[in-house]
Amino acid sequence: MTYKIIATILTDTDQSTEGLDAAISLADRMGSHLDIFVVTISHTETNSYYMGAEALMIAEQTRDAMAQREKIEAWLQDRMHGEMVRWSMQAATVQGPALTGYLARKLRFSDLVVLPRPYQDNPEAATLVEACLFTAERPVLMIPKGCKAPDIGGHVLMGWNDGAEALAAARAALPLLEQADVADICIIDPPTHAPDRSDPGGAMAQYLMRHGTKSEVAVLAKTEPQVGEMLLRRAKEVGAQMIVSGAYGHSRLREAVFGGATRSLLEMADLPILMSR
Repeated sequence: MTYKIIATILTDTDQSTEGLDAAISLADRMGSHLDIFVVTISHTETNSYYMGAEALMIAEQTRDAMAQREKIEAWLQDRMHGEMVRWSMQAATVQGPALTGYLARKLRFSDLVVLPRPYQDNPEAATLVEACLFTAERPVLMIPKGCKAPDIGGHVLMGWNDGAEALAAARAALPLLEQADVADICIIDPPTHAPDRSDPGGAMAQYLMRHGTKSEVAVLAKTEPQVGEMLLRRAKEVGAQMIVSGAYGHSRLREAVFGGATRSLLEMADLPILMSR
């Protein structure tokens, strides 16, 4: 099993290139088509200026965003020169509120979106990730600074809680899981009266085995404030090269206010994370 269509998004020539580099690497390895979307955003807010100034400000910021788009297009042509992957580029400049709708229309036909991890040097990254997960409903592989695409073989950590989001992430990660040596199914504080209490993670282990992936199940007590912190610690213990996790099992508002596994992984992960919901 492979990803046939991989997508990535560029919004700034100054952003880190780990997302693009990882997308190229995966597309090359899997024989995928790579869709690269160059999107610049005009953030002018309407109804914030005196009469007549609003149109001038929108026009000026739109011109700046279009110039930035052309700069990224030129940079990308140079970057992709000599690459052997099949790729295409689509470029657009959009007003801020139109961004999620634009991405939903473009990305819904992708198998995987590869992006830099949010909360680093790109202020748009978190918005892009949430647009992919919620609006386009696509799985996202996020690459932290200094990291690359997961290699063939190695260890993959899977956060598992028997929920719909975790199952969606496992299915979305199958092309990568099938290339891994071992998948570590990590279950933290499973409910005492869960249907699978006698064999937590057993059904997922069987599912992965039938897809050709060896797996191990680890049931851990929650000893950290956030589940995400425990997944990161476990990943270091087993030498994992990637984490697979469901995204936003709680609402985005609750995670923003109180924290949660998704938020802590997005803020702290120092290895690639694949999320879906």
